[in-house]
Amino acid sequence: MKRIFELTSSDIINMKGRELVETIRESEGRTVMAETIVTFPTPIYGVSNPELAAAFGADLITLNFFDFQKPFIFGIDDMDANISKGPEELIKLAEKASKNSQDAGYIRNLKEIVGRFIGVNIEPVPEGIEYVEGRKLSRENLEKIKFYGFDYIMITGNPNTGVNADTITSGIEMSRKVLGDDIMIIAGKMHGAGSGNIYDPQILKNFVKAGADCILIPAPGTVPGIDLNVAKMQIDAIHEAGALALTAIGTSQEGSQRSVIENIAIQSKMAGSDIQHIGDAGYAAGIATPENIMALSIAIRGVRHTYRRMAYSIKK
Repeated sequence: MKRIFELTSSDIINMKGRELVETIRESEGRTVMAETIVTFPTPIYGVSNPELAAAFGADLITLNFFDFQKPFIFGIDDMDANISKGPEELIKLAEKASKNSQDAGYIRNLKEIVGRFIGVNIEPVPEGIEYVEGRKLSRENLEKIKFYGFDYIMITGNPNTGVNADTITSGIEMSRKVLGDDIMIIAGKMHGAGSGNIYDPQILKNFVKAGADCILIPAPGTVPGIDLNVAKMQIDAIHEAGALALTAIGTSQEGSQRSVIENIAIQSKMAGSDIQHIGDAGYAAGIATPENIMALSIAIRGVRHTYRRMAYSIKK
């Protein structure tokens, strides 16, 4: 079995969820995930944030703020728009989003463009919290995940959504029933999300029991109280339960100086992390400082494997 940084674009296009889990497990803590917001205009004109993240060494790319009911990716779907022509151009963008919602190849097309695994955040927001319906964890949106062709989902919460351990557990159970085994399920919290952080390892084990393949925790040094020892304790519990562990930089530190990223990366690897995530809040909203994606990759797997991932042609 190839390690994740050895996979070509054709390998990635044809791989299923169970194979992805085992590939990550065999890669010994050297998997890089970059989260990107796709509903903001991009910092580099004509280049989508997923493309930029891929160019700087990400293996997995997670879409944040993706609307399952009105999908739209800046840098791809807006290439023919000219806002200077007037409000009618905005109407065209809305029409494009509506058209995208009926396109079963929408995310498969993105995979072919970037040559990476594509996942998406989906949020188990508690009842009574006003939130965009197209971003909520619901049966309708889970069916859309299969329809569009995502490789994995991240059940988590953006700031102030109130997502908590109970809603995550219920969301995992529903997701597994709807999605089956071909889509990897990642679940957990990278910050409080308006309801506090999770420190109890038993809660993380409960996520595995509910059906999650990988459990998300804050990386050491990203939220108060999560140091190397606490992260290792949590990851040991996750591994004992049979799941993968993901450490996340989701606190805008993805825009910190490179030395901070490298320090977090090495501590996360020492703690036993299988996937290292870097968030979407760099200087330009919607993506980490791109050089920090590369710095994280080099810290955990060196320039040899980083440059291979960056340089592989999508034609292979």
